[in-house]
Amino acid sequence: MGQRGSVVVYIFLAVFFVAAIFVAYFFGKGGFSLKLEKNNVTPTEVTPSPSPKLIAVTTPQATVTPNSSIPPGWSTYKNEDYGFQISYPAKYKALTDSNNLYGWPKAVVLIYSGGQSYDLPIEVWNTQAEYEAKYKNQNNLTVREVNGKYITLVNANFATEVDDIISTFKVL
Repeated sequence: MGQRGSVVVYIFLAVFFVAAIFVAYFFGKGGFSLKLEKNNVTPTEVTPSPSPKLIAVTTPQATVTPNSSIPPGWSTYKNEDYGFQISYPAKYKALTDSNNLYGWPKAVVLIYSGGQSYDLPIEVWNTQAEYEAKYKNQNNLTVREVNGKYITLVNANFATEVDDIISTFKVL
């Protein structure tokens, strides 16, 4: 193979290597997520009738579902001072002590499942400008205004399970 062919092979290998690093980084950060939702549709039953002109249709009976969207076995953290609550699975902990909040001066609770980082820091800000200065336009940030304060919920690991936790946020 000539020198020109070797250069092409080296360029191809370099591009492939850079692409592989990008894909590994992106998947490692949880960049791709797929949420599948199951629609519970009950088909309408058709009962044959002796007369070809009459068709009896039965409709499903309405069932009463509980108001809560919190799965069984989840714990709930309530913060009376700022007027909110949030629920999380049993494998998580709500950390509120000063040792864990160190480094998070605006945090009131850190939802944590173990590992190297907190899964969901929940912080309270006096103004919109305060949290925007820290987070700019991050796509893993959820903001709720409660009683004149801004509460930020940061899905630090971009995990779909943390999005499920965030969906349980409720103003008291």
